[in-house]
Parts: sequence; structure tokens; C-alpha cells
Amino acid sequence: MRILFWGTPEFATPPLRALLGEGHDVVGVVTQPDRPRGRSRSRRDPSPVKVVAVEEGIPVLQPERPRGDEFLAQLRALEPDISVVVAYGHILPREVIDLPRLGTLNIHASLLPALRGAAPIQAAIANGLTETGVTIMRMVLALDAGPVVLALPTPIEPDEVAGELQLRLAEIGAEAIIEALALIGLGKAPE
Repeated sequence: MRILFWGTPEFATPPLRALLGEGHDVVGVVTQPDRPRGRSRSRRDPSPVKVVAVEEGIPVLQPERPRGDEFLAQLRALEPDISVVVAYGHILPREVIDLPRLGTLNIHASLLPALRGAAPIQAAIANGLTETGVTIMRMVLALDAGPVVLALPTPIEPDEVAGELQLRLAEIGAEAIIEALALIGLGKAPE
């Protein structure tokens, strides 16, 4: 299966590494452009996902916005069977979501439909939840609303802080995407 991976922060690196470790054919990575850093803002740092992709020799695309004919042509040239999105940082348009023949999956750090949106880990801690998890869902235009392929729950420890939970959920997301792709490969995942 030819996978196009979308992600930017450190949270997205365990799933990318898991895909590579399981021998999946990651044909490209889409991540945010390098951003200015430091006091003078003169140094441009790559995203954690770009660092992994470059280490592994994977082609990297870094559009300001994931739109436009030229960008879509670049995606088509990679011939992905499926896209996997983890904290990429932009809402994808329909033509991008629908481009791979098997569609686009999202790794979300909550048990959907609870805690939709951009900060589910912080919301779980702030709301005093005792359980959260990771959901793999098929992407649709509505935010975090597609059919669930797989959900893996995990308890939240009483003294656990958001940073600790984020590290655990990134690893659970890595496990979950491997399981979800196996289900899709066997034809046992919801459409």
C-alpha cells in the first residue's frame, strides 16, 4: 500500500516511524514549511516530521496551503493508495481527501465523538476525564466527523499531565494506525 503521510509536530513522528518500521511504502510526506526560530528569527527549523522524512529519504512537500493545481499534480504523481493525517495543521479540501483510491485516514487523540477539534489532550486533562484514547477515522469535510475505523482507549492517570499523556497517545496512535491499515487491507474497515 502506497501511503502519503501528513503531519508536522513531534506527536506525528511515532506513527510515521511505525509505518516505516512495519515496511509500509511511505511515498511522500506533507508537512508545514520550515518556520523561523530563535531571537533574531533568522534560523529556519524543519518540523519534526520533516526531520524523520529526510533521515529516511522520503520526498517532502511543504506547501503554505494544501491547495492548487500544482500541488494536486505533485500529489497525483506520488500515486498514493491512502493518506494518513496526524496533526498536520490545515483543514484539507475535498480534492485532497478524495485523491487516494482508499481515501484519507486521520489519527485523532481522543475517543471520538468526544473532544473533537485541535486540543483534545489538553481538554481531556482540563475536564478531569479518567479515560481517553486514539481514534482512527476516515476523513470527511466536517471536522473529526468521519466513520471510525478503530478506537483504542487508555486510562488517564490521576497525576498525569498533558505532556505525559501526549507521549503515550502518540505511541498508541502508532499502534492504532498499523491495526487500522491491516483492517483496511483485509476489507474489514467501515467505508
